[in-house]
Amino acid sequence: MKTEITLHSVPEEKPGYILILLYIAFVYGLFWAIDQCLTCFFSDITNVVVIKILNKIIWIGLMFLNYLIIKHFLYLIRKQTKRPVISPALNISKEGITYYPENRKAEWGTISEIQIIDSILSVTVDFDSGKDFKLNLFNTDLQKQMKQEDFEKLLEYHYKKEIYTYITPVSCGCGC
Repeated sequence: MKTEITLHSVPEEKPGYILILLYIAFVYGLFWAIDQCLTCFFSDITNVVVIKILNKIIWIGLMFLNYLIIKHFLYLIRKQTKRPVISPALNISKEGITYYPENRKAEWGTISEIQIIDSILSVTVDFDSGKDFKLNLFNTDLQKQMKQEDFEKLLEYHYKKEIYTYITPVSCGCGC
């Protein structure tokens, strides 16, 4: 059994180019449908001045929405082209446990409680709440390195006190 492990962060999934294009097509399809509905709704108005004013107001509103959509579209493209950053998230060794994102290190003797509830690791340190941390194990590469049960055994190997683990059962949605 491994006695030391370093978990790394998993980069977030990026939207694909096809998904981005489908998003743009859907939004502009909605623009077209709104335009058709408004044309039918305002076709009964005979006053030319009112029609021109409503047309300008609708045009300004659609241009604002278009600006927001293009801004979001460019954000998605930038997100797609950005290289993922993989950094260490957690290190477990014989000396202690190190949580890298916040640079917190705790020795095994100073830890008062370790909990794993629904794949969220919570570590509480005696007399120093500044070293407490929580880590979602789904945001790490734990599943690639070992099973969660093996990870719990590794923690039990180093941490001699009881580790509280709980997994919420999956609901079927039937109200049971």
